Amino acid sequence: MPDGGAWVVVIPAKPLATAKSRLADAAGNRRPELALAMLLDTIEAALRAAQVVAVLVVTDDDLIRAATSQLGAVVVPDVPGEGLNAAFRYGIEVAAMQYPGVGVALLAGDLPALRTSELEAALAVAAASPGMVAVADRENLGTTMLASRSAERLRPAFGVGSFARHSALGAVALENAELKGLTSDVDDTAGLDAALRLGVGKRTAAATEP
Repeated sequence: MPDGGAWVVVIPAKPLATAKSRLADAAGNRRPELALAMLLDTIEAALRAAQVVAVLVVTDDDLIRAATSQLGAVVVPDVPGEGLNAAFRYGIEVAAMQYPGVGVALLAGDLPALRTSELEAALAVAAASPGMVAVADRENLGTTMLASRSAERLRPAFGVGSFARHSALGAVALENAELKGLTSDVDDTAGLDAALRLGVGKRTAAATEP
């Protein structure tokens, strides 16, 4: 195992009926299929990381629950049901209870170009930090990963402009030009195009075929 000890990755997942609405123009009626494909490719890349002992998915969607469980993720219901940050906070609580002493990384579920080696490198850096480490998206506005060796130090403030909020909360920016897949979340057509140029996982590739 590379430097970085053991980690649990927490990924909330919205119901497919409402997920990735801004991709409607690009994906049409295949939008739910694309949203699930990107989530599964993200989880698969995370599960392969040497430091990751579990990927914890927080969701109330039955299809997501079945598909991610089959892949090897641990799935828990979205008990708060109050949006992204509440789901992240609940995931932190579950991770801390089920995997005491293990680092926790909060990860976006729409990183289809993520390479396992990128996540391993990011977690190795986070392991050496006493507090939170944040990875910005390709526009340096949002946050694609927030991690800490101490779960109680995590303060999720995801959403529009989240990177500035996480920085204000004391998160250290992890800047590495090689982590392109980790920074390329897909919220809209431009994000999808950028991920496709980098090279995406097999499910996303199949879901975006003409």
